[in-house]
Amino acid sequence: MEYLFGFIFFLLQGMQIFLVLGTLLPLILPADNLLRNGIARIVDPVLRPFRKVIRPVAGFDFTPVVVYLLLVVVESLIRRFLLPLALR
Repeated sequence: MEYLFGFIFFLLQGMQIFLVLGTLLPLILPADNLLRNGIARIVDPVLRPFRKVIRPVAGFDFTPVVVYLLLVVVESLIRRFLLPLALR
C-alpha cells in the first residue's frame, strides 16, 4: 500500500512540475519548440476543463495557478487522511 501512495504522490508532484514548466516555458521558448509542445500536450488536457469555467482576467490565465493549488490540496488531504489509515 505504501508503494501505491508513493506512486500517487510521484504523479501529483510530477504534474505540479509540468504545470510550472508549462506556465513558464511559453515566456522563454518559441512556439515551435519541441519541449514546449511536449509539455503542453501533457498539461493542456488537465487545464482544458478548468479553462471552460475560469476565464482569463485582463489577459492573464489563472487556470494553472488554480490547478496547481488544487493538486497541492489533494496531496495534502491524501497525506493527512488516507495515508494514516492505509499504514495501520
